[in-house]
Amino acid sequence: MNNEFDFLCETILHISEVKENLETISSDLLKRGHAHDRTKLQEPEFSAFVSTSEKFKKANYGSKEYQECCDVIKSAVDHHYANNRHHTGFYKDGVTDMTLMDIMEMIADWKAAERRSPDSTLNDTLELTFKKHAIEGQLQKIITNTLGYLRWL
Repeated sequence: MNNEFDFLCETILHISEVKENLETISSDLLKRGHAHDRTKLQEPEFSAFVSTSEKFKKANYGSKEYQECCDVIKSAVDHHYANNRHHTGFYKDGVTDMTLMDIMEMIADWKAAERRSPDSTLNDTLELTFKKHAIEGQLQKIITNTLGYLRWL
């Protein structure tokens, strides 16, 4: 009887600790959602993105037109990447230096960006995105699995 009680107490404690850990993760992700891309609302990014917004609306991610938009406001894009940790450009070694929390915000960003693309979906651009960010192998598979699990593909 004592073994059953000890097992029950330990299991309940374990479940409670996992719940608390997941709440810590959830809290961090919620904070990231509230703060996401705020630098776009400040200079030097704001006016640069406003000046190209109409052209960006007509350009699919990865297209020549999209790249031209980025090139025109390169300093603002560089500023954005340097100040937002969910971008691989934030880190010296790109995706290798990111945390799983950064990656979760990054893929949420990819999904939201899909809405702004006139003719392509996240699934259409995923291979290009992986190549651009040097995401390979196991991490690529984990991200693809996660996007599928979330029904974002």
